[in-house]
Amino acid sequence: MFLSKLVESIGEILAPINPFANDSKDDKPSGSDPVSTKRRRLDAQKKAETLAESNGVFAKKQRVFYHNKSTDTMHDAYIVGVHFDDGPDKPYYTISYKKQQETVLEDGTKQSSIVEVEKQTTPDRLDRVEWDEEKSWRVLSGLRGQ
Repeated sequence: MFLSKLVESIGEILAPINPFANDSKDDKPSGSDPVSTKRRRLDAQKKAETLAESNGVFAKKQRVFYHNKSTDTMHDAYIVGVHFDDGPDKPYYTISYKKQQETVLEDGTKQSSIVEVEKQTTPDRLDRVEWDEEKSWRVLSGLRGQ
């Protein structure tokens, strides 16, 4: 019950249903310019993050710090998916982050590259980060790291 209300309210924030929407492609709805679209999406994301934080969870596409315990490093990451398979009090998350990887070539030299890592993790390895509009927009628009 709680989970469905949380998901419903987040969905309503991210994609509100407008009964007065016009399907005509000739008339552009107000706010269809890129600046207001960006503003609406950022506002919706911030509301979703605030709501999620008040419920003790993280929101989809929220920026976080991920602590990799095996290497004892912190990575700037973002939430790709929120999963409640184990119950509403035990969420786990799919996150995505970039890390530097070294490869030893055949001639013995090392080559360094940046790789995108997507993995599942628990909330104890995640820390909230301060809201940054530009970094959040890069995640929302799919431009992260470009």
